[in-house]
Amino acid sequence: MAIWAVLVVMTAAVAASPSPFASSTAGRSTLLSCSAQSLPLAPLLRLRGGVHTLTSMEEWETMKAEAGDKLIVLDFTATWCGPCQAIAPVFTAMAEERPDVLFVKCDVDELAELAAAEGVSSMPTFLFFRNGESIATLRGADPEGLRALVEEHAAAEPVEA
Repeated sequence: MAIWAVLVVMTAAVAASPSPFASSTAGRSTLLSCSAQSLPLAPLLRLRGGVHTLTSMEEWETMKAEAGDKLIVLDFTATWCGPCQAIAPVFTAMAEERPDVLFVKCDVDELAELAAAEGVSSMPTFLFFRNGESIATLRGADPEGLRALVEEHAAAEPVEA
């Protein structure tokens, strides 16, 4: 939780400082109109713990093929998404707790093609895969729901393709 507190403080400092990226809406400063890569916070927000972030469609296809019947949990996230950043430590902790499950992230701004291909329309969205097929979906930052789906599908007998 310490990282989240640092993010809140840094976000407030960035929002309070003049920025070429900020626009004024009814006297309020908003940073949503700019690209996440151009924000000074971007490197800090990109901390992903031990969870791999996909960089290409080819990498995703290879990962699905190599995983076989191992459960994959794919987190569609964005650096500007508050709920995504709030659940990120939970996702990372689960990855450390469950080495039998492959936890992966997809930044929708960097790999929009994958988000579109999987029909992702809100963040965070968690898709569960086994044998290359999507088997479950969770939308929203729901730690208990995420844990329940991981437990349910990690414990399930893999279905022979």
